[in-house]
Amino acid sequence: MAIKLIFSILILVFLQSCDQDNHIRTYQLAKTKAADTKPRFEVPEKQSTGFNWTKPASWIPSFGSSMRLASFDVPFSNGTGDLSVIQLGGTGGGIEANVNRWRRQLNLEPQSLSEIKREMIENKGGLGFYNVIRITNEELGSAFLCAILPAGNQTLFVKLSADPKGIHEIETDFISFCSSLIISI
Repeated sequence: MAIKLIFSILILVFLQSCDQDNHIRTYQLAKTKAADTKPRFEVPEKQSTGFNWTKPASWIPSFGSSMRLASFDVPFSNGTGDLSVIQLGGTGGGIEANVNRWRRQLNLEPQSLSEIKREMIENKGGLGFYNVIRITNEELGSAFLCAILPAGNQTLFVKLSADPKGIHEIETDFISFCSSLIISI
């Protein structure tokens, strides 16, 4: 008798849980921001990376991947951007390949080298002439400000990721930082 009662209850629960509609329901949940678990530590401006720089006072050294020479959290009015400095040998794959990789990260179509060069802004700093490019996807609300700095037989790539408004606010400090990069003696 007990088995029949348990079986009847299970069938009743099963039948009640079934819906008459033959469609798939989808739900979207707001993404919650995970707690910041990155360790914070002081990174001296003069590192054993072979390069020195001057960072803006508001930038906070942070922990990035092992590929990064340096990482900073870059505050702006609506949040915090992420800045990375990466060093690659030679040209690091070249301008076109790197810019189009960054464009794909923002779900944008690739561009030809001539299109890319029209959007680049040339600057001069401690390592000589370098190029800066803004890459923005307004639909995603994401943007990159990137600098490509030749440094002898290697290339430094500085990338700032933030929303489009943040990129605009931080651009002057970004240029100052990139221009301050020099080879350590």
